[in-house]
Amino acid sequence: MNNIVERFKQLAENEGITITGLEHRIGASKGVLSRALVNNSDIQSKWLLKLVENYPRYSCDWLVKGKGPMIVEDNLNQDFSENEINYKDLAEARKETIDTLKKMIVYLEEKITANKKGQEQ
Repeated sequence: MNNIVERFKQLAENEGITITGLEHRIGASKGVLSRALVNNSDIQSKWLLKLVENYPRYSCDWLVKGKGPMIVEDNLNQDFSENEINYKDLAEARKETIDTLKKMIVYLEEKITANKKGQEQ
């Protein structure tokens, strides 16, 4: 068997946990992965996403395609300026989100005030 569910099993073994433990860790119902293993069937993509979120050190290429190394090695030679740009982009995106939320709060406060005035009449 050489499919994604089998690699879930390999990951669990590498982490020293059971399939049931892995199901719990990714928020899947008990038996979701074990049934897929027994039946050699596919799983929903959301479980693959949850696995990637919870176990980021495992290679996505390995999980999906079965190619390359299982564990992603840290890239210690990454250029500092590249990280700086990413942080700037992240900060700008968060600023935009905060500004949007502030506008939404003002709008909702206005709606609440209007509703209160409508109930008083």
